[in-house]
Order: sequence, then structure tokens, then C-alpha cells
Amino acid sequence: YTHNWPFDPIAGNLPSGPVTFWSVLGLFALILGLGAILFLRGRFELRMQKDEGDDSRPFCTVGSLDGFHPTPTQRATYKFFAVAALLFVLQVTAGLLTIHEFVNFTGIDIGRWIPITVSRSWHLQLALLWISTCWIAASIFALPMMSGGERRGQLGLVNLLFGLLVIVVTGMLIGVYLGPTGHLGDQWRMFGNQGWEFVELGRAFQWVLFAALALWGVIVFRGVLPFLRSRDKWALPNWLFYTIACVVVLFTSGFIATPETNFAIADFWRWSVIHMWVEAFLEVFTTVVVAYHLYLMGLVSWRSATAVVYAATILFLGSGMIGIAHNFYWIAKP
Repeated sequence: YTHNWPFDPIAGNLPSGPVTFWSVLGLFALILGLGAILFLRGRFELRMQKDEGDDSRPFCTVGSLDGFHPTPTQRATYKFFAVAALLFVLQVTAGLLTIHEFVNFTGIDIGRWIPITVSRSWHLQLALLWISTCWIAASIFALPMMSGGERRGQLGLVNLLFGLLVIVVTGMLIGVYLGPTGHLGDQWRMFGNQGWEFVELGRAFQWVLFAALALWGVIVFRGVLPFLRSRDKWALPNWLFYTIACVVVLFTSGFIATPETNFAIADFWRWSVIHMWVEAFLEVFTTVVVAYHLYLMGLVSWRSATAVVYAATILFLGSGMIGIAHNFYWIAKP
């Protein structure tokens, strides 16, 4: 059952036959997969050279930027980027506080006021939040350029989304400190720190973040609705909504873990948040946003951008699903 895990020659725990077999087979699969990726990359470069210019936009120049007038929702995204920059500074600061606990280069016992569990949780959560805020704002900024206009009431929804994100960030910063330091009593899990790495924020603020992501999906859906009604259901703007919908759905896996949940089950779904939410669907979404902005700048054609999104979907989702398996060592699987 344990496949002689953990490895301990003195105790006679040596790799079993199945472990050796699947390890060697996995290595061969890795080499074969790398060869297939390099082959497809070469074919794709030839196709890009052939297709480039067929449906590309003019190159983005200083003159074209001077004539650009942002819409109200595009101007509303400026505060998202400003807050993201502030969160980045706070994340770096929290990281320095965490490192200080190990090396103590000032000679001051900062841990008396800010325990390492608090500073490290801040560091991890702030990374997720400032990165997510940037991508949320980037997608909203691109919507008017996709649809050629702005739907009524979109500005109010964007401002509401910003308010929800502010609640999440503020609640996380305060709760992650008050929970581990014992100031919340029995409400430590609801408003403090849930105790799971990367899913530290209190359950109440986790629900607020879920509502923010769902509202983000509504905003993007309204923006790409003309493309969703078209014949090409897999047009580049549609991919934006599809990936965001998956991001919202996969985020729910973070709600499974409770203090009473079996550790192996709870940790599996926690890793699903990391591998499927952050490292799979969010990466596909990132590829869509970057590809569309490159198309807007005239650097790639529409067909090339779409082809890259298809390739990224296969690679990210395929590797993301397989990537979860490397956490199976909790149940003694290779």
C-alpha cells in the first residue's frame, strides 16, 4: 500500500517494482512529449511566417497612441493597477519580514509583534491578489476594444468589483494577523486565517473573493456578448469568457477544506486550487489576454494569436491535470 515510502534503506524501504516501472515510463513519456512540443513549435513558426500580414492590424505607433481616448471603464481600471502596485510593495515588505525571522540582520525581535506565520501568509496572499488584480484590470481594459463600444451600466459594475477587491484585501491583511494571534476567538477560521497554505484568508473573505470573480465573469460576458452570438464560438474574445468561467468554477475547490475534513482529501483540493485555478485556467486566460494585446499592437495576426491560445490550452490544461499527481505522495503514490 505504501510502495515502501518513505525511502529508508536501513528499514528495508526500497523502491518497489511498480515505482521503478512507472518512473522509467514517465521519463520516456517526458522525452516523447518534449519532442512533440519542439516539432509543433517548428511547424507553428513556419505557419506564422506564412500567415503573418493576412489579418494583422497596423503596427501600434506613437501617433496612434496620441489619438487614443480611453472609455470610462478603461479609466476606471487605472485604480486597479495603482492598488496592485501598492500590494506588490506590501508583498515584498512581508517577504523581508519573513526572511528577517531566519537571519535577524537587525537584531530586533520583530516576531514579537508580527509572527512569521502572519508575515508569510501576507506574502503568499498578497502575491495572488496583486497578480489577479492586474489581470482582471487588463481584461476589462481590453473589452471596449474588442466589442467596439461599452455596454450600459458597465462602469458601475467595474467600480463594484473594485470595492469587493478592496474588502478582500483589507479583510485578509487584518484577519490574517488577528486570527493566529488569538484575537478572534472561535471566529478565527471565518474572519482570520484558515490555516491552509495559499488559502489562508478567512472563509468570509473567501466568499467575497468568489463573488468578485463571479462579477468579473459577468462584466466580461457583457463585453464579449457580440462575439458569443457570432458563428465562431471559439473566437479569441470568447476564450476570455470561457477561461474566466472556468476560473470561477475551479475556485470553489478551495471551499472543501474544513477543520473536520480528512487531511488527504482537504489537501488534495487545496492543491487543486493551486494547480488548476492558478497554474492551469488562469494561465490560459493570461495567454488569451497577452495574445489579444499583441494583436491590437499589430505584432501578430489574428490567426496566429488564436493558434497560440489553442496550443496553450492543450499544454497548460494537460500539464495542470497531470501536475496535481505529484502531490499524491500524501497517500503514498509515486
